[in-house]
Amino acid sequence: MGGPQKIPAFCTQCRSRCGCIAVVEDGRLRGIEPLPDHPTGQALCPKGRAAPELVYHPERVTTPLRRTRPKGAADPGWTPISWDEALTEIAARLSRIREVHGAEQVAFSVTTPSGSHISDSISWVERFIRAYGSPNTIYGTEICNWHKDYASRFTYGHDVGTPDFANTDCIVLWGNNPAATWLARQVEIQKGLKNGARMIVIDPRPTALAKRASQWLRVRPGTDQAVALGLANLLISSGRFDRAFAGTWTNASLLVRSDTGHFLRQSDLRADGRSDVLFSQAGEGGGLLPFDATSEGSATPVLRWSGTVETLSGPVLCHTALELFAGEAAEFPPERVAEVSGIEPGDLAKAADIIAGAKSVAYYAWNGVGQSVTATQTDRAISNLYALTGSYGRKGGNVPGGAAPFVDISGQDLLSSEQRDKALGLAERPLGPGLQGWVTARDVYKAVLTKAPYPVRMLMSFGTNLLVSQPDTETARQALSALEFHVHADFFVNATARYADIILPVATSWEREGLRTGFDGSLEGLRHVQLRPPVVAPVGEARSDTDIVMGLAAGLGLGERMFDLDADRGHNAVLAKTGLTVEMLRGSPAGIVVEGAAQLDAQAAPHDGRPRGYPTPTGKIEIYSERLLLAGYRPLPGLDVKDLLPVDANYPLRLGSAKSVAYCHSQHRNIDSLRRLVPDPVVEISPEDAAARSIVQRDWVRIRTRSGDVVARAAIVPGLAPGAVFGQHGWWVDGGDGTPYDRSHPLAANLNGAIGTDRADPVSGSIPLRCSWCEIEKMAGEPRPA
Repeated sequence: MGGPQKIPAFCTQCRSRCGCIAVVEDGRLRGIEPLPDHPTGQALCPKGRAAPELVYHPERVTTPLRRTRPKGAADPGWTPISWDEALTEIAARLSRIREVHGAEQVAFSVTTPSGSHISDSISWVERFIRAYGSPNTIYGTEICNWHKDYASRFTYGHDVGTPDFANTDCIVLWGNNPAATWLARQVEIQKGLKNGARMIVIDPRPTALAKRASQWLRVRPGTDQAVALGLANLLISSGRFDRAFAGTWTNASLLVRSDTGHFLRQSDLRADGRSDVLFSQAGEGGGLLPFDATSEGSATPVLRWSGTVETLSGPVLCHTALELFAGEAAEFPPERVAEVSGIEPGDLAKAADIIAGAKSVAYYAWNGVGQSVTATQTDRAISNLYALTGSYGRKGGNVPGGAAPFVDISGQDLLSSEQRDKALGLAERPLGPGLQGWVTARDVYKAVLTKAPYPVRMLMSFGTNLLVSQPDTETARQALSALEFHVHADFFVNATARYADIILPVATSWEREGLRTGFDGSLEGLRHVQLRPPVVAPVGEARSDTDIVMGLAAGLGLGERMFDLDADRGHNAVLAKTGLTVEMLRGSPAGIVVEGAAQLDAQAAPHDGRPRGYPTPTGKIEIYSERLLLAGYRPLPGLDVKDLLPVDANYPLRLGSAKSVAYCHSQHRNIDSLRRLVPDPVVEISPEDAAARSIVQRDWVRIRTRSGDVVARAAIVPGLAPGAVFGQHGWWVDGGDGTPYDRSHPLAANLNGAIGTDRADPVSGSIPLRCSWCEIEKMAGEPRPA
């Protein structure tokens, strides 16, 4: 008998996707260890190390289950059924609804690939949904990745890109704490700091990285847009920005008509003029300077100018885009930023000095700024500020794109335009996530309960837990109870799965194969491609999400659209342009490094005899977005501070939420080793605010909002921004006798049950999970710690 097997792999438990060694003995996963030569394999977090507890957890669903009792019953009466029986019934339901009512009347729900095992299968699941024809997938993107990945395209034409933290002069972390959420990024930050980079952290919480920052901006939750505009104002007013980059690669110099808000076009000046030729103002009184979307221009444009231009309709006052943005930013001098955000003028000035003095700047912004009613324009303000540094796409900056031309097989081309237009919420948010078929949970609930704009009859969920990952908990209960049919695929019977008609057992990533085309913790990691093998056999009858959708596709006659139900064919299609194959990767389980690299200054690369530019309407980074204007939104990230004010004086505290290294979203609270690290939900509160409410460390408290209440233990945190409190979302597991969230009411600790959705970001639909308003009070009569 040999010793333990050590199998190269990578963990999918969170966004970091850490390279590791799976230790297997007698066919069982015994543990995972770091894989130092892997681009993300230097360290592992507690969630990853708890992998064996997850795989062999006694509460794992190991066979398909059918409900035998009414929804709402204390005991659903789960009865095991066969896979054939389950898939046949599900496929029949899907087929009948599509034929009689339309595929749009089936909604799907997909958990985040950024923080769950579904990352191995997400492209296959989305491909199946689009092949079936539904435009309605609850993806949670509007409260997760959409702003950094899609709202950023209103500015860059690309996503936020991969920050080159290891090689930058200035690290900016904005509403992002990789020490708790992205270990591989934390490693890259350490490299940058060791190389002499300075770091700015914009965060209300005194995180470990905030304490190490050259400048910590202790922002009030939800006021980040004011901070971004304030920093931009300091850079623009002092002239300390990359003028050459702004003049060449942004639309800062483009002239905007004050009467319409549109760019000045050649067709505005003469009857035979072209609408695709726009204008800047040439320097030294040179007059109008025409340029099209792909030219760099032969003369130097003026970046800040306003004046009257004679048009076919008469004289029109015009301004450059940068002049208009400068005006918006000037509304936020340091004193006003302090009033709105709580950041002292001197601290704001120091941060601006660091940015202005850096040769390169790399940044990342995520949930901390994305979960608010101004999320899209906050991202725009941060992106415009970053464009002024000239670092986008350059070494030491944020670099868009990958290291090789991988093919996306998620099936965007499979959904017809007719079906795409039926996405719930798309009419109200025409530039939002609905364009990709990603809809909000509350729009689905509305369609289920009111049948408007049409009924949603069936929901098929892959790993989600809507009752605790989203607000509107009571509305969710009503909608889940009213569905004609509900299928849930997962590891456990979570709070949401209890409302399903059929539950399907899903294999963990350790029990199935998974392809990873690049590890985006770093630019170097983007070159690493790996096909992780199944390191142990599935527990019970568990199947991968990929196998589940393949089985359903077979029953629905969709095999041709799913690569003839052959996962290898699909994966080879992903790899086709790289020269790699599935067999090559199977022969190198630790992964293969592709020869390419993320391209620096890609916008300058020649294309048809001209610089490629950016994939935006003007071919430039768009300081001013005419696309947003045409859709009825602000073309510049102006801010009405009334959007940030409390609506009820009875709730004076700003309520946010923060993640713990022990958990990811609503997962892991039933894992013993992780629960020991954080046994109860906590709410962080400043010493000043705690003293004012006679609250001491670890008191049970009640968090009250206009929408509900939730219980937690007080964690008094010195240095936390006064007036701000931070809870933890995702609690649904029984806390045990003697806790305020025992088996009689486990959702009493569900923070999202107290978050309102009456206000949302008008572009994306994001809701204020990180910037609501609350009051906190000490609970009387609850047990105190010994």
